[in-house]
Amino acid sequence: MAAKFKYRLQKVLDMRVKREDAVKLEVAARKRERDTEQAVLDDLKERETNSQRQMNDQLAAGRTADVQMSNDYLGALSDKIKAQEAKLKAAETRLQESEAEHKKAQRDLEIIKKHKEKSHERWRAEEKRLEDLKLEEMVSNMNALKQRKALEELAQDEEYEERKAQAEALAQSMLGESAWAQGFLQTAYQEADRLNALNAKRPS
Repeated sequence: MAAKFKYRLQKVLDMRVKREDAVKLEVAARKRERDTEQAVLDDLKERETNSQRQMNDQLAAGRTADVQMSNDYLGALSDKIKAQEAKLKAAETRLQESEAEHKKAQRDLEIIKKHKEKSHERWRAEEKRLEDLKLEEMVSNMNALKQRKALEELAQDEEYEERKAQAEALAQSMLGESAWAQGFLQTAYQEADRLNALNAKRPS
């Protein structure tokens, strides 16, 4: 079974992933908050514009009492707009802070992701080195086995040739002795025939 890579800082990586997700959600919430405050401000400004137009019409019509009421309303509306602008600014500040925190969380996460990637690359390189060593050892053992078998076969061949040479030498020796014996017997027969011939010539 192939070995499986285990990152020693996986828990830290998991924590940073959760942190980045949480801050991302916080940024989204701050954006909604900013957008809400902006919508309120836009509505107040629209009301201010309409009230100003209405007051101008009242002035043109000489309706002084209505103009006074509109002017008071515009004054109160202006105060609300200023207060809302402060709220919007505060919401934008919180959003900027959340976005800065999110960028930091992203950087921290990216750093540990790269560290994991490099650790994985080093692990793969080491696994390949070990696998190459095992393969090299296997090939070396196979070559050693082949060499040992070749030496054994060579030794058997040499032993065979030696025994063959000994047998041939023995056969030659025996053949030599046999030839000598045949020559000796032939000489003895010839000498016996000569003696018999001499004995036959002598007077009785």
